[in-house]
Formats: sequence, C-alpha cells, structure tokens
Amino acid sequence: MAVLLCSADTAAGQASLIVKSGPSAYGTPRAVPTGRGPLLVVQCPGGRLYVAVSVSDEVLVLDPDGAGRGRVRVGWAPGAIAVSPDGRSAVVCERGAGSAAVLDLSALVGTGGVQVADRVVLGSAHVQPRAVALWGNRAVFACARLDGLPVLDLAGGRVEEWVWLPVAGAAPAGIAVTAEGGYALVTLERAGVLAVVDLLEWTVTRLVPLGAGPRGVVVDPVDATVYCALAGQGALAVVHLDGVDLSNVDGTPQFEEIPVGVGPSSVALVHVDDPVPAR
Repeated sequence: MAVLLCSADTAAGQASLIVKSGPSAYGTPRAVPTGRGPLLVVQCPGGRLYVAVSVSDEVLVLDPDGAGRGRVRVGWAPGAIAVSPDGRSAVVCERGAGSAAVLDLSALVGTGGVQVADRVVLGSAHVQPRAVALWGNRAVFACARLDGLPVLDLAGGRVEEWVWLPVAGAAPAGIAVTAEGGYALVTLERAGVLAVVDLLEWTVTRLVPLGAGPRGVVVDPVDATVYCALAGQGALAVVHLDGVDLSNVDGTPQFEEIPVGVGPSSVALVHVDDPVPAR
C-alpha cells in the first residue's frame, strides 16, 4: 500500500506530494499546480483528494497522480473539508459565511454531480470556521475567532456541545481525531501549540508545542504519527505520539520537520491503494 503526504500550499498555488516509505522515511516533495488559493486538502476513501480553493468558492477533486477530476461549487470562501469513513458525505467549512455545507458524494460513482445536501449556520461570518473533523455522527469545528470548538450534531443539524480552549485569542486552525477516536488534536495558530481534547469529557487535557503558525493537522492511524503544516516555517511538523498518554501532561513527544513549499496551510495522509468502500 502506497502512502503519500499531501500539503496544500496557499502562497505557492500548489499541492506538494511526498512519498512515505516508513517511519521517518520520506521522499522529495513533488509539486502539483492547483491554481490560486488552495487552502485545505483531505483524502476520500479510494485515494481521491479534495482541495478547497477559497478564491473561486470551489472544491477541486484530484487523483494522487495530479490529474484533475472536476470542481464542485460551494459557499463563500471554503476551507477545511472532512469526509465520512464510507465516502458517502463530506462537511465543508464556508469561512466567509460562518456556515458549514454538507455534501452528498454518492454521485461520484455514477454520472451525476456532487450535491450540497444541507447547510448549517455556525454563527456570523465573523467566526470564520477553518477546520472540521468527524467523530461518529458529530462534526467538531475550529473557528478562527472563537475560543471554543462548536460540536455539531449532523443528524439534528444543530450545535449540541462546546469545548472551551485554555488560551484566549489563539486562533484555532486545524483539527484531527486520533485513530482510537478518543481525542481531537487542535492547532492553535497564534499560540504555536497543539491542544489535545478529550472527546468524552469535552475538555482540553494538554498543550503540545509545535512551532510558528501551525494550521492543518492529520494523524497516521498506523503509527500514531501526527503531521502539521507550519505556515510560519515552510515545513511540516512531525510529532510521534506512539506511547504518549494524551489524557495528561506526562511524557514528551518526539519531533521532526520536513521542509516543504512556502506557506503550507494543510496536510493530508493519502493511502493510494485503499479500496473504495462498497455503497
């Protein structure tokens, strides 16, 4: 099974693809032009990639080899995207409108287009939702101008929980859920740290220093490695959480960095040979 890291570089107008051949073993980044304003990238089951292009209010669909597959019109200034494990739906942060669009992806296996099935208002345009992660039937959002994380009940279409952050004005930017599903990892851009959130207690258990301008974040479920785009350093931070207890402040994670692009804003882990789930 081939594994790639994919980083969306807003400043350079490209996505960078990096082959991961093993723990701490990475190839030379390969640039794939995407056009102006790529912000966030995420993988759909089967290897397909979704890149949010904010300047055109579209989501770009890519194959890992760089070939374009189409564009989907969404709301104002799309940012982060989260895809359900079965590949049937996705949630897109519409930063300019303070809302979230729920996409029906089932048509991708046929000839039809992707549809916006629902839209939920998280607040005014001022809140700027920047990142989203799915946990069961809930979507957890990081909003740049909120010191808390709204938790959306997708079935009911309403915010049912809040997670309050210990650092005021820290500008939450990225979010990912661990493989076991017990914790969310949230980057706080202005504070330069990773906040660990207990998804059962809805509380922050620890803060992990990262570097300048952390934004998008992803977790490798195989080895618990965390990858984070450091916009202020032109690099990806690599954080090894294997064996680290996230419920408290004990233990110190090991760190590495991978130089990439100019101002990376997100990163996705792509399992190229994963089969598409049955529908």
